[in-house]
Amino acid sequence: MRTTFFAAAMIVLAAPAYAQTSTAFVTQQTADEWRANNYIGQPVVNASGEKIGDVNDIVFDKSGRISTVVIGVGGFLGMGEKHVAMGYETLTYTDRDGQRLIMLPLTKEALTAAPAYVFTEKTALDKVREKAGEMATKAGEKASELKDQAVKKMDEYRKDDAPKTQ
Repeated sequence: MRTTFFAAAMIVLAAPAYAQTSTAFVTQQTADEWRANNYIGQPVVNASGEKIGDVNDIVFDKSGRISTVVIGVGGFLGMGEKHVAMGYETLTYTDRDGQRLIMLPLTKEALTAAPAYVFTEKTALDKVREKAGEMATKAGEKASELKDQAVKKMDEYRKDDAPKTQ
């Protein structure tokens, strides 16, 4: 029993040491890598350089590979915009005048006519927006209720202050 306990303790103590030695740290971004924060929001252009949308999100699989790029098309300042998704391999990349460009071999019309992409997972920001919307609705309802109560009280005060006729 004592030997079994000792062996189990050694395995438990050795596990963190093994995990530490198998970790490979990356110390610097390479020239051919993009940060997701710089990728999201970038315009997407077609072969003639016309802006046809912008990158709204990237979706990656469980292995960590980017599988899908979600592009926002149409709308104005994000309002009325439609999400369209393309396989990551569909996009190409180039540098033009010192600027990185994301290119897609489609016209703006083809992208606008494409089926909408539906997200099934909510981000933390989505959850915050949803909660803020719920709170705003409750606050609006409460404000309306308080306004109605104030109007009722004002009417009561006016009736009480009205000159009495004999």
